[in-house]
Amino acid sequence: MQHFFTYNDLESFLGITAPMLMLDTLTVDTDQNSASGIKMVSMNELFFAGHFPDQPVMPGVLQVAAMTQAAKAIILQCMKEDGSPELIRLRKVKFRKPVLPGMVLKVAASLLSTNDDGSVDFQIQNTVDGDLASSGIVTLAWKGADWFQQHPHTGAPSPCQADMECEAADIKTIMKYLPHRLPFLLIDRCFSVGKGEYAVGYKNITGNDLLCRSRKQAMFPGYLQIEAGAQLGCVHILSQPEHTGKLGLFMSIDEATFHAPVFPGEQLLLKIATSFGGRFGTGEGKFYVEDRLVSETAIKFAVLAAETF
Repeated sequence: MQHFFTYNDLESFLGITAPMLMLDTLTVDTDQNSASGIKMVSMNELFFAGHFPDQPVMPGVLQVAAMTQAAKAIILQCMKEDGSPELIRLRKVKFRKPVLPGMVLKVAASLLSTNDDGSVDFQIQNTVDGDLASSGIVTLAWKGADWFQQHPHTGAPSPCQADMECEAADIKTIMKYLPHRLPFLLIDRCFSVGKGEYAVGYKNITGNDLLCRSRKQAMFPGYLQIEAGAQLGCVHILSQPEHTGKLGLFMSIDEATFHAPVFPGEQLLLKIATSFGGRFGTGEGKFYVEDRLVSETAIKFAVLAAETF
């Protein structure tokens, strides 16, 4: 049986609203445990104002948002349990073609496997103009009320606290190296950028951030945590003299694990180690709130001359 959801339906069904709802319509096939949907990509999207403003392109992590939301719709419609299905893992996510204003992003999701721990894997493919734009494996797990319980501040230092006891790069310096702007500039302060093999930084999470307010309980989504880490890695690479004036492009999320949500009132501490050679590089990030590891990821990126993008 097929169930068709409009944008208004999806808001209430998924519990996600603008500006982070990345599906305009979705059809769930309960016989096939699959879904197909569309996202109409318009220049009026808020994120285009802050993501490569001179060459607007849909962020890869928002394509991941569309993947996650399609998977969530399948599990809610076909496999209902107590609690809420939440993103706990990403694997083999690749970004293959830029998604630009005026395109229609078509999302195809299907159940891949149910794991021994009760989590569920979904295979997702996003296409534009008949070409593959992005793909990956999304893992969801049912989470109860304790998953959404915000911890009181303890003052416990993060494992990267010592790395933050040096001169900081403030937001003006960060903006010299990144083309990102409101509402898609996702780091507030950096340390050790351009020196050594890793950089640290943080993002202050506030309930006034529109990107946090797309759920009934405001939080900073896992895929945006990856974007914050990627932006930190780009600042680290692009602040090095040999890369002056270049741009960093997200190529893939090889894997990512999400251990806990991140809420307003918390500071997301980021540490990412980078390795770079030729045009391509890798990043391995661990992200904390105080001393708690909330997520970790391994990514790949490319560094290109600005005029080639």
